[in-house]
Amino acid sequence: MQFKNTIQAMQKMGNNVVREGRSILKRKKKQTKQNTLYKDFDYLVTSDKSSVVLEFEFGRANDYWAFVDEGVRGAGGYKGSGKMRGGKSPFRFGSGKGKGNWGEFKSSIIDWIKNKPIKLRGAKGKFIEKNAQNIKSVAYLIQRAIYQRGLQRTQFFSKPFTDELKKETDKIVKAFADDLELAIEQTLEE
Repeated sequence: MQFKNTIQAMQKMGNNVVREGRSILKRKKKQTKQNTLYKDFDYLVTSDKSSVVLEFEFGRANDYWAFVDEGVRGAGGYKGSGKMRGGKSPFRFGSGKGKGNWGEFKSSIIDWIKNKPIKLRGAKGKFIEKNAQNIKSVAYLIQRAIYQRGLQRTQFFSKPFTDELKKETDKIVKAFADDLELAIEQTLEE
């Protein structure tokens, strides 16, 4: 059976999810110089004789896209202003379920600081040079704040996917019915 209409309907859904997801990433300022998650977020529709599959791909961001989407709850223990983030997230710092470690976490933050177009400020509020020592100091402060307060959820994938699934389900079912009707007609003509 050929799934021409079904494939087109699924491609439309995949395209809409990726477009809206990228828009959310941009709006929530989840971009760096390399922009890995933004660029690698894509979809793929494949089919064989009996099925059509819509898959979403995250490329080099496959290890962390879910944390950006769902956020991460903080471990707590901070004093001062600011809210806890990632309140409804299934992920939590300090739960012991993650596979990362403190050193890798700090290394990732250092790389993020180097890639992010940010300027560092010193104790008196003046801009300071982006040298190794200053980057390490800022990385520690960011690392501690993220661990204690968590990461905010963006729902760049889950929200557009859920919305599009609600909107497009009937259209996909109709497209499949049209493909099935065409296949039955072709079989009867043979």
